Amino acid sequence: MSGLSFLSFRELRASTVRINEMLNDDGKIIVTANNKPRALMIQVSESSLEETLDLIRQVRLTRAINNIRLSAQQSGASEMTMDEINAEIAEVRRERRERLDRGANNV
Repeated sequence: MSGLSFLSFRELRASTVRINEMLNDDGKIIVTANNKPRALMIQVSESSLEETLDLIRQVRLTRAINNIRLSAQQSGASEMTMDEINAEIAEVRRERRERLDRGANNV
């Protein structure tokens, strides 16, 4: 991970001047806890803040979708037919209705 600056949470609390210098130099800092990456600090401007946040959200969404796809492949769910998917949905809904009915009867 060349070109990245690392800073522990302990150092983060103690050195705001150093943080500003590091962000000005590299534009990013990896914050660590127990020598493991925990957070990313990146330099932004007032004019680029919303765009940067949107890009981060887009990357997180893409990562979540990829994880869902991988999970579906590993479990075999990606091979299900529409009939099988609809049957699974119907079964979950039936079980949910039964739980709700049992809860309403216990009141």
